[in-house]
Amino acid sequence: MVVKDRIYKDILAWEVNFPSDFNIEVDALDFELQDGTLFKDIQTRFESNDVIAKKKVLDLLDLDEIKKKIPDYTKIDIKIFKDIPGFKLWPHLDRIEHKGFIMINLIDNKNSTAFYDRENNKLFEGPKKKNTGIFHVLHKKPFVKHGIENTSKEDRYTTIAFIK
Repeated sequence: MVVKDRIYKDILAWEVNFPSDFNIEVDALDFELQDGTLFKDIQTRFESNDVIAKKKVLDLLDLDEIKKKIPDYTKIDIKIFKDIPGFKLWPHLDRIEHKGFIMINLIDNKNSTAFYDRENNKLFEGPKKKNTGIFHVLHKKPFVKHGIENTSKEDRYTTIAFIK
């Protein structure tokens, strides 16, 4: 994982890249409706629990860089998502136990994680190309929300490393 420049002013969010040859065959993965406790009403996000694919992601993370930006992290939880057309996760703040996240596109996607101010005004949207994404440190000033909407007619595939 290569951490690049900050994406927007003073917000703790950096563009990140995985190697160009990194690949997870998303069509070969089994996905089930996400079993989340917070968003039970969302029927448009699916999750894969493929252990081999998750390990491939974990192996590419730069743990030294994560430790620099989030010194007190203790765990990284890898998720692989398929967001079908119409998926929408409103602008929100993550749970306090999440200290940060790294989102990587597994294919070229039409939409990416977007960031919002307190009044839900869109500030910027992250990268959309395969093997690009965002590293965001949460719960630091200035506080920003994030969300996603899949406005395309195609499934959106991402992996997210939740840093706890």
